[in-house]
Amino acid sequence: IGSGCIQAAGLDDVLAHKRKADITFAELMQIMHQATGMIFDGILYENRELLRAGTHLLENHPAPSKGPGVAIIPERREAFKNVMPTYDELFHGAVDRIEVAAEKGNWQEAYAGYREITDACVTCHVAWRPFAVSRQPRP
Repeated sequence: IGSGCIQAAGLDDVLAHKRKADITFAELMQIMHQATGMIFDGILYENRELLRAGTHLLENHPAPSKGPGVAIIPERREAFKNVMPTYDELFHGAVDRIEVAAEKGNWQEAYAGYREITDACVTCHVAWRPFAVSRQPRP
């Protein structure tokens, strides 16, 4: 996901419709992991309801009340906030494709959508983990 894909909507716009919760960004990532696990299991077992539960959680996850930017070192926060809407858009598009494919019983196509999501997860983690506050050397 390159900077050319960054959307005009900012992270604040993306998070405006999300329920705020007293969670850290790491805890949000744990929720997202559970959602993708439910999607995968739904595909694996050809269980549309399990898949829908995962896609619903992925689409309707809460937002950390302090915002996701606090997880990133200050000098990289703005760049992080600018790229997050791209991931959000990618997830929503993949969720739509997954749900349509599952409704048709096309589990291979649903799995392709799932891989889009997990590929984006790995790409983001590789790009941003070095800038995580929790990964910085302690003084």
